[in-house]
Amino acid sequence: MTYRLKTILMVLLFLLPSCIMPEDPAKEREERAKQARGDILVGAVGPWSAIDNMLWEGIAMAVDEINHSGGLLGRKIRVLKRDDESTVKKGILIAQEFGENPDLVAVVGHYESFITMPASVVYQYCGLLMLSTVDTNPGLTRQGFPLVFRTVPNDIEYGKKLADFCRQKGFNQLLVMLQRSEYGRDFSDAFATVAQSAALHILDGASYDRMTSAKELQGILKLWKERYSFDAILLSGELPRSAAIIREARLMGIKQPIIGGIAMDQKRILTLVGKETKDVFLPTNFYPHSKSTEVLEFVKNFQKRYGRMPDGMAAQGYDTIQALAYAIKKAGSTVPSEMAKALRSADNLRGATGNMWFSKDGDRVMDKIFIKMVEDGQFNYLNPGS
Repeated sequence: MTYRLKTILMVLLFLLPSCIMPEDPAKEREERAKQARGDILVGAVGPWSAIDNMLWEGIAMAVDEINHSGGLLGRKIRVLKRDDESTVKKGILIAQEFGENPDLVAVVGHYESFITMPASVVYQYCGLLMLSTVDTNPGLTRQGFPLVFRTVPNDIEYGKKLADFCRQKGFNQLLVMLQRSEYGRDFSDAFATVAQSAALHILDGASYDRMTSAKELQGILKLWKERYSFDAILLSGELPRSAAIIREARLMGIKQPIIGGIAMDQKRILTLVGKETKDVFLPTNFYPHSKSTEVLEFVKNFQKRYGRMPDGMAAQGYDTIQALAYAIKKAGSTVPSEMAKALRSADNLRGATGNMWFSKDGDRVMDKIFIKMVEDGQFNYLNPGS
């Protein structure tokens, strides 16, 4: 855990008792949930004005479908949407706002790990069920918080899948370029750990941040091209900078495959890297051309509603709300602790992203992670099956 995050958590633990909350907010929330008869209040928080994907569209569609079919326990879901602007300060203020609302029972969010981690402390303290749709940091579910879940695989699971992919493809000699951010370090560390046990060799590594100049990055790539005989590059970073690195590598004549993380699984990468770019591989937990009933129905309804194909984040948001609905129906209650128990014992829960069940720590156990390739300005899926 970084010094910055430790400081944030210490400050949170100091400030929480002084918030405008009852002495035991979790108990009050539980008692009110037991008696509630009105709308089921759910918070949805993320940097909505800045993200370039369809996460919110998936959430909104799931909520509307549930409400139009009669709701849950005879009640409708009502979402309180908030924008945390990708800042810790705004994210914690929203977390406290949600915590001070005793009628709110669950939160879907946040987006970035550096906000999700401290916010999770608030939600656990206040007795709110938290469903993280995006945060892949393994540390989120290692805090021992029984009300905190993630509906996306963590970095270790993605690292395992990509290491296995590299081994199958014969990409044994690797170079690693990582962004100096929480995500960049978490994902590259997870991959490196798995790579070692998979007999993959990391020949060299380099890092960058927003202050790293294009000239410095060119120097790193030039050195690698001249010094090493390698099979592929692992790029652990976020858009748009990671796309610029891919483009520069190709301009310099580096033709080896480039493997990215889940943060790069966005449609805009196709435009950012250019139509001529190929051999860029990304993990994803959604295969839109699957013949499964759940995917066919989801894609059909999404296209009818929005007039376009859903992306992975749309499926992720949709499945998160469906998981919440499952927990409410199975528990027969909106008491957060009861919903959490229902999720931990989930069975026969299937969604657009596949089977959903959860570990005792709240991690999603993923049955399938797919690999797709950027080629000729589009995504092509590798041996996805059905």
